[in-house]
Amino acid sequence: MKRWFCWLLTALCVVSLAAVSVRAEDSNEPASATETTVHTIVLLGDSISAGFGMPGFESNDPSKAQGSFSNLLAEHYRLTYGQGMFNYAHTGLTSSEILTSLRHTDTDVLKQADMIVLSAGSNDILNILGESVYRSYQESADELRQQGILIDFSDLRGIEQTILTVLTDPSKKEVVDRFLQLCTNQQVQTRCQDAVLQCESNTKEMISYLREIGSQAEIFLITPYNPTTAVIQNRLSDLLQNTMDDLRKRLLSLSESAEYGYAVSVVDLLTDFEGKYLEMTNITSGDIHPSAAGHRWIADTIIRRMKLLSEQRTAQQQAIRHRTAPVADSWVYLLFSVAALCVIGILFYVVILHRKK
Repeated sequence: MKRWFCWLLTALCVVSLAAVSVRAEDSNEPASATETTVHTIVLLGDSISAGFGMPGFESNDPSKAQGSFSNLLAEHYRLTYGQGMFNYAHTGLTSSEILTSLRHTDTDVLKQADMIVLSAGSNDILNILGESVYRSYQESADELRQQGILIDFSDLRGIEQTILTVLTDPSKKEVVDRFLQLCTNQQVQTRCQDAVLQCESNTKEMISYLREIGSQAEIFLITPYNPTTAVIQNRLSDLLQNTMDDLRKRLLSLSESAEYGYAVSVVDLLTDFEGKYLEMTNITSGDIHPSAAGHRWIADTIIRRMKLLSEQRTAQQQAIRHRTAPVADSWVYLLFSVAALCVIGILFYVVILHRKK
């Protein structure tokens, strides 16, 4: 009977000490790794996300755009197209068309995504201004042609360079100013404001849809930007700047709101490219799209933000653990007390047994 009692106390002691050790290890275990491991990325949007203007670009295969931020992200996180990297962006899409594209995207892919990148809004605004330039040119074609201003609107590849050349020609300033007044009248300004509101509404729907289907991905919104400010200053560039700044502010507001801002981050190209457009875009070649340096900046920004978001989540988890620590510590103290009593009981029993002998 005495021997049985001794073995029982010894077993309780061992079990209690083991439990204390395990509990202590659990208390010290970090909440998660510092940097999130990204398994799946989804890109939706316009030509910025599609990689237009980069070497090897093909409209139906974004993986061919060498140095695009899509490829840089895939390289950084070691993802392959069609498995971990899904780029559904296409040149020319408006925010309404991107919303439609999102709703037709495989929901399983969206649910498993760790990161979703959306670039929308540029074409909403540029389409309106492009239509205005075309209409105004037709209305004043005779005067413009007399001044040697010829614009071939059928040349889609060279149209941007041609317009920039015309607008920056000081010898034609007077006629160009009259032309710009037509392009930027009150009706055009109102349409630009409506486009901003529509883009904001479409972006809200995109975020809401992603949450409705159960996506927990970090969402990155890429703002439009205005590289024309690097080469011209006139009514048209000012209208473009003001309109895009309005959209930028609305996207930032979305990312900060309680309703839409959960896990939403804004990549603010309008602010961060300012003063660097000659480096960050191909504007000197008449192309408003990001250069290799611009794509690298976008990729680095997203990677850095993703790491920061991961660190913030880790800090939040650790804060929760600290709040529940008193309860966990109580269990540790209780188990330690049981172990201590078992040791004392064994020692007491051994001393009494020794005296009897």
